[in-house]
Amino acid sequence: MSSTNSKDKDNPSKRIEYRGKNVRVSRTGGVSATKTFKGDGVGATINTKHGLRLHKRLFKGARMGFQNGNFQFIGRYNSGPFNFNVSKNEFSTSLKNKRGSYNIFKPNYSSFKLGGVQVRGENAATFQMIYMLIILFVNFIKVIWHIFISILWFGFLSIKWIVDFTIGFFKGFREVD
Repeated sequence: MSSTNSKDKDNPSKRIEYRGKNVRVSRTGGVSATKTFKGDGVGATINTKHGLRLHKRLFKGARMGFQNGNFQFIGRYNSGPFNFNVSKNEFSTSLKNKRGSYNIFKPNYSSFKLGGVQVRGENAATFQMIYMLIILFVNFIKVIWHIFISILWFGFLSIKWIVDFTIGFFKGFREVD
């Protein structure tokens, strides 16, 4: 069974799993049932695999709570191409692009997708670095090209102005005599 809960309907998920409203069956995770109860910024989730989690929303993107007696703090923020993840004892940031994401502080958490095949871990970090270097080189060439065209155009307009000014000056000078 493949997942039908893909965020991108044009590209179906490649994972082997089933996700129902309260049940998830996957190849690696097994079977788990979940039920969430939500209230005014607070919630409780019962999961057959992970136990009971009580959580409170602090503000958009951040929540804190307890799961199996352990304190949790999770914050996820994004700004432009950057994603920031904060937990009670670590911080990470990743740079996303159309081929996946490169985790700056934890490169082994990177992902890379090409031709429908997703690679994760160290290989993905290597592919992401190669991809970003190629994109950087292409954009550098584009910037140099735009600067060159701008300088060429500015030079052409400057020469045209000098020629027009000189012709007008000499025409005006001849009319005075």
